[in-house]
Amino acid sequence: MSTDSLHALQRTSLEGLKLDWSYQFLTPQQLTDYASKRLPENFSDLREQLIKGCFENKSEGRQVTHTLSRSTESVVKDPKTSKFASIVRRLRSGNWLGATGKPITDIVNVGVGGSDLGPLMTSFALGEFASDVQQHKVTTHFVSSMDGGQLYAVLPVVNPETTLFIIASKSFGTIDTFANIDTVREWIKPAFYKAGKTEQDWVKDHIVGLSANPKAMTDYGIPAAHQLTFSQSVGGRFSMWSAIGLSIATTCGVRVFERLLAGARKMDEHFATAPVEQNIPLLMALTGLYNREERGINNLAILPYDGRFRHLPSYLQQLDMESNGKQCNHNGEAIDYPTGPIIWGGFGPNGQHAFFQHLHQGYDSFSADFVLVRRREGPQFTESVQESLAQQQDLSVANCLAHRRLMAFGYKGDSARDYYPGGHPSNLLVIDELTPETFGALIAAYEHKVFMQGVAWELNSFDQPGVERGKKIAVDVLKRMQGETDTSFDPSTEAVLKG
Repeated sequence: MSTDSLHALQRTSLEGLKLDWSYQFLTPQQLTDYASKRLPENFSDLREQLIKGCFENKSEGRQVTHTLSRSTESVVKDPKTSKFASIVRRLRSGNWLGATGKPITDIVNVGVGGSDLGPLMTSFALGEFASDVQQHKVTTHFVSSMDGGQLYAVLPVVNPETTLFIIASKSFGTIDTFANIDTVREWIKPAFYKAGKTEQDWVKDHIVGLSANPKAMTDYGIPAAHQLTFSQSVGGRFSMWSAIGLSIATTCGVRVFERLLAGARKMDEHFATAPVEQNIPLLMALTGLYNREERGINNLAILPYDGRFRHLPSYLQQLDMESNGKQCNHNGEAIDYPTGPIIWGGFGPNGQHAFFQHLHQGYDSFSADFVLVRRREGPQFTESVQESLAQQQDLSVANCLAHRRLMAFGYKGDSARDYYPGGHPSNLLVIDELTPETFGALIAAYEHKVFMQGVAWELNSFDQPGVERGKKIAVDVLKRMQGETDTSFDPSTEAVLKG
């Protein structure tokens, strides 16, 4: 096989999003042959089930319906009447008054995992698209850590009388989330009692609940008008398109959220209909499978070269590793082959000054996904500032392309110090210009990639038994710490518990 055929341009696109897999060093014929080998015979049927919301999550006995959250069951399907849109517009217009009659100025999204990472990532990435018609400034914050560390940062800068809390929890019983809420309840008491208000007033006027468990929200005291529900069949790490995306809409506006959903729907259609050689999620999945199985590469670095994608590596870490980090198949049977890779990475321009040295000259094999935005407009700035920002964007693009080339092709100078082995396969995802639509399409592409790889490995990508087992052990340890049990543990754990 000629070197030219391995280095030929391999590229496909969908309305402003391009996937360049030229540096995977595979020919289209090789990948087509590999697809024939790795795609199950019923893959088309399974894919159709996913898009229609009837793919089976066997271990939990329910269907997988997150794709419907951005189509037939969209929370903003009818923006004029939907509760979701109404809540967002009340908050962003200044018409939501707290218990003491003051407009809400700050929103704190309290959630963990999928109830935090997707909304946080998207709010940060699309914040600049916030609607110009917003009449009242409201700032959205995110709290997830069970240790209260993020509360330490948020509580001093917000006012109990003008802050609304979004409790985002599929079960509405997540210990991590309610540990934060319990602390918040203590924090609001002085201001509310001084104003002659009670905790019940706070719950009624300062909380919106997002959950698949409406009874638990009602039992907590949240009025029905302040509850947004979604189906139990929407997995947490796939839930940003559902009511869990409320904080995205409070940050950016209902229209931006609608555009995000529209971009994801476009990718759903593309995934369902495009042939293998033009199908972005399938190409991402197949090249990933090839690197894991044929090349023995056990990790994938996510390297975005645009500051708005700063949270993408963490989001994809959960999406991929919680879905496909499994040692049993969808029937609960043990397997003896490698599955999902380790997902890691960081903001590319900063990574160049941190871990890229290891990537260029270290001993370890890796694959990478580079993500860049080709152009960025700055209409809110003067012409001279826009020109300077455009030059900065070009600098970022140039660095992305340069480091990608060095990782792929290497470089051999006159000494060992000037030797770079190269040979590291990568994908390049190019967004012509970031919009809510292109961002939605990108995230949906990664979702479908994870689904396809899970199907190939015969996994259930929609459960997380390891996470649940760890939580159960944590409950046992906590009971021991609180004197509710005398259960003993290993010597190391005992040494910590005994101080």
